[in-house]
Amino acid sequence: MNTKKLFQLFVLLSVLLASFASTHSVSAFAAPASAGQCGTSVTVVSGDTLRKIADRCGTSVAALRLANPEIGWGNLIYAGQVLLLPGSILYGDNGYDTYLVMRGDTLKSLANRFGTSVDTLLSLNKSITNANLIYEGQRLVVPSGRGIPVPPPPTNPPPSGQYYYAQSGDTLRKIAAKFNTSVDAILKSNPQITNPNLIYVGQAISIPAGVSTYAVQRGDTLRIIANRFGTTVDSLLSLNPKITNANLIYVGQVIRVS
Repeated sequence: MNTKKLFQLFVLLSVLLASFASTHSVSAFAAPASAGQCGTSVTVVSGDTLRKIADRCGTSVAALRLANPEIGWGNLIYAGQVLLLPGSILYGDNGYDTYLVMRGDTLKSLANRFGTSVDTLLSLNKSITNANLIYEGQRLVVPSGRGIPVPPPPTNPPPSGQYYYAQSGDTLRKIAAKFNTSVDAILKSNPQITNPNLIYVGQAISIPAGVSTYAVQRGDTLRIIANRFGTTVDSLLSLNPKITNANLIYVGQVIRVS
């Protein structure tokens, strides 16, 4: 083999080795996914799972479930489905928006961000029982930051202490039907709703006292609900024949309690 061919072979080997080293270096020092790197939503593609999306977007499966209550506790997602991610805001038109908690958020930081106070956030989000404990992906009602006057929250919440969080496709008429009440009764319990035809996903709606149904909240079990309404699990099961597993209820599910 002559000198020219040896030189060409040496150059080729050098290029291949350099390429391998570069690829290996990038792989070894690739940064982990950071929260928010996917923006405020992600479109599911074929082969995706909640775990893959969580890893890709720097969040967790639990946060994805909280941010997208329609997923429930299952793992069924489909190509083309759009999932909201922590940090996104669902804009309302009545002075309130819904914010999806990001990793690192606190009520104090959110109060500063939205120009309000921790007490106001607590009054708007009755499900928060510990001001120091909020969860990534959790939906919080916040005052709108777009210059819309924010009416004060009701000073006298309904004796039932029950709040329903509006789902996609809900209207006040549908919600009233779910709870065997009327639109007028709901409006009286929610003076912040100035337009009965305008509610938004995630909005907390006070349900009038005396209703015979209840919307399941995060952390609820049939036993907890039974104790709350002075009844038994067996009684709840008899009133709700669609519940075939006493240990399986989901957030937002409306069940009869009397």
